[in-house]
Amino acid sequence: MRKLSSTRWSPLRTLRAVTLGFALVAAGCEGDAGPQGEQGPQGAPGTDATVDPSLGTADKAFAGIGGKAAVQGLQNFELTVSGQAYTAGEGFRPSDPPLMGSTSNGTTISYDVAGNKLAIHHKRTLTLFFPLQQDFKEIVNGNDGFLDGTESLFGAPGGPLLSDRTAAIRRQQRFLNPHLILKDIAANPSIATDGGSALLDGSLHNLLVVSDSVHPITLYVNAKTGKLAKLSTLENEPLHRDVPVEVFYEGWETTSSGLLFPKNVYMGVDGHLVSSETRKTVTVNGTLAASLFQLPSGTNLPPYNAEDAARGASQHVFHQVFASFGIPLDGVDLTTSETVLTPGVHYLRGYSHNTLVVEQANGIVVLEAPLYPERSDAIINWIKAKFPNKPITHVLATHHHSDHAGGLRSYVAQGTKVVAHESLTSFYQELFRAPSTLRPDALAQKPTAPTIVPVAIGTPLRLDDASHPVVAYNLPNTHAADMLLFYLPNDKIAFASDLFNPGQGGFGNGPKELYTAIKTTYSLDVTTVTGGHGNTSSLADLQQAAGM
Repeated sequence: MRKLSSTRWSPLRTLRAVTLGFALVAAGCEGDAGPQGEQGPQGAPGTDATVDPSLGTADKAFAGIGGKAAVQGLQNFELTVSGQAYTAGEGFRPSDPPLMGSTSNGTTISYDVAGNKLAIHHKRTLTLFFPLQQDFKEIVNGNDGFLDGTESLFGAPGGPLLSDRTAAIRRQQRFLNPHLILKDIAANPSIATDGGSALLDGSLHNLLVVSDSVHPITLYVNAKTGKLAKLSTLENEPLHRDVPVEVFYEGWETTSSGLLFPKNVYMGVDGHLVSSETRKTVTVNGTLAASLFQLPSGTNLPPYNAEDAARGASQHVFHQVFASFGIPLDGVDLTTSETVLTPGVHYLRGYSHNTLVVEQANGIVVLEAPLYPERSDAIINWIKAKFPNKPITHVLATHHHSDHAGGLRSYVAQGTKVVAHESLTSFYQELFRAPSTLRPDALAQKPTAPTIVPVAIGTPLRLDDASHPVVAYNLPNTHAADMLLFYLPNDKIAFASDLFNPGQGGFGNGPKELYTAIKTTYSLDVTTVTGGHGNTSSLADLQQAAGM
């Protein structure tokens, strides 16, 4: 696992520095002793007692969190929290730190551990595109889930949750509250083994390795105090594949039940901070109203799907990150709703993301490979059935964001050339070499050397053809530094992503930036505008959205 970048983790590092500063002041910093003062008042019981060094790692963890009996007696807990969620992989450049997707204040997490029920009453403000306050509830009751209210940025109402999302919600709470893991260890000690020792922030920690359906979980147990400092494991991410997930716990505080809960919890993926949470109140083994977990009567809930749940657990951060800024990507979108824009040009729409398939004399050109390998595999199968004797020669990537490039690896496995902005060559080369062991995709099963065709700034790239040539242009904008605009001159079609979503509008300066590129920068003759989201529209619609 690679070392965390302190730049990407600046909020965590800053808090640690402040915490350390307070600790040094309280300790007196080893200055010369002064005269003996009067006895002060009795302080609150400390929480940093030294555990018996002869204890095994699991027993140290139990002692550090309040005792094995307290863990076994955990029936429920309720937290009131505030925090921030960040959107890794959606920055202006691939190397940029995550953007803040939302803030929360007063969110309540009610977990009936004994009854296997969970309710989260979110009170949050979306921040990524524009400020939007939201108040909604996630209810998970056994294998069933329901979202009461609206979490979507676009105002789509909630409803039944699919199995992948409910599994992702549960896994996140399991990581944020490791008592749930320790409770499983207490019930079945064989799932945990001693993993040796390691230094963390200069302190010796014993490692407790816990069996898990996705990948073994490693708990870092302070060798002196028994307190958990960190959790680490691996998960799948559609574009980056196997990625490290890490959770840090700080400020353990004792509750009336004797169990300790961390005041602050931070979660990161692949070196990026994706969430921070501060617990304002903690109640353990209180009375939780049954109505908190009641699913709406008469609701037609989808049947539980174990395979979908396993997928959701294996990439829980992916689901939770997109949901955190109002764009949930639950389920697997394999929809290929076809619209023939002109003979030989096929617009394949999904529920949220789209692809343009262009037939040329020597093969097929694909514009956009969004979301994940499963969707690209479905598009590839569609192409093979539609054009059985033609290879897929090129796949064109609009920009580096995970939801628009997550399916590229499937095309690389086919031997397809990847057309992308020149600044992304090394970025994609690294991703196409990334291990994919948790959910092996086509490229993991058939390793293939990638061919990346760069589009240089100021030099459009033309894939020539007598009927349907395709041209890729650099697209100046404020959304992604590596954005490309695709143009079919014979068909007068323009394809772009995110800046303008035909039939749905756009955010900020996106429509203006796209219209300026088409009309002013490149003087393109366009009648139809398509993109990675939405449907199709006319250039006049884009002009109106741009206010030009």
